[in-house]
Amino acid sequence: MMETKYKIKVSDLESFLKFLDFLQEGIIVIEPDGKIGYINKYAEDILGIEEPEGAHFSKVIKNDYLYSIISHKYERDNVREEIIINDRKFLVKVYKIDEKKFIHLTDITPFEIYKQAKKDFVSNVSHELKTPIAVLKGIIETLQDEEESPHKKKFLSMAFKRINQMNSLINDLLIIARLESKEDKLIKTKIKLKGFINSIYEDLAHLCKEKNITFENKISDNLEIYADENKLSILFKNLIENAIKYNKENGHVEVFSKENGKYVVVSVKDTGIGIPKEALPLIFERFYRVDKSRSRNVGGTGLGLSIVKHIAEAHGGKVKVESKIGEGSIFEVYLPK
Repeated sequence: MMETKYKIKVSDLESFLKFLDFLQEGIIVIEPDGKIGYINKYAEDILGIEEPEGAHFSKVIKNDYLYSIISHKYERDNVREEIIINDRKFLVKVYKIDEKKFIHLTDITPFEIYKQAKKDFVSNVSHELKTPIAVLKGIIETLQDEEESPHKKKFLSMAFKRINQMNSLINDLLIIARLESKEDKLIKTKIKLKGFINSIYEDLAHLCKEKNITFENKISDNLEIYADENKLSILFKNLIENAIKYNKENGHVEVFSKENGKYVVVSVKDTGIGIPKEALPLIFERFYRVDKSRSRNVGGTGLGLSIVKHIAEAHGGKVKVESKIGEGSIFEVYLPK
């Protein structure tokens, strides 16, 4: 096989290296022997390195975590990690090409500050809205009890429904805010899964009755899991409620489990409308709706699956989905044994 060699003019290379010095991102090249082959000015400044080229990286890299990433003991060829350098958060990417390591450092502190401000805003607004909505709910309930006109009762009923939807949205936003900020510590206890799922179904049985949907709990009687009962109840209530709401008339919902390595996998399967393939990577995002018109009809806040994902991850687990249009969906919740 004939090899093609490309020649780069020295002047072109020098111009390129000068360009790298103007970047507001760090670039470091580590040679196979561990010596620094190249480092741009930005990386020198943030790492506090003077005259590093030609020195072994172990002599000049003082940040312990960055050292462990660059170290030959760090076996992965391609790395993507977040680290703290001088009280700022950096995204570190490492690529291994021809035994050389290329390190790319990006300051993501402004993005993290914005992300935290957004979370704080949502949390604060949700708290502030909770009291006036509770007051409005109480007023409408009182008016409903006292009103005799069927026409006015109808409008009060519509208002009460909307107030409940707004209250659900605020509750879901507060749940996500607490999960993201890690304010709520998990209070883990042993849970017998079969009885636990049965109790969730009992709260939702009226929804099954409305659409003539059958429910089957196939989890074995003796299966136990160590988890936060309150949060796990929110997780499975969201999944089972969705499996009912987005199901067909005379449909079926079943819950079953299996063991997969260090996980217990609990699956919620339905015979519903299914989810388009292109939507599957997005359904765990906040407020994402596959079919906005249908979602409005069945209610919901658009936050349920995002909450499911956060709760699973808080337990050290994950959630997956498989679906076919017109055939239904299977949501798999992986929970550590």
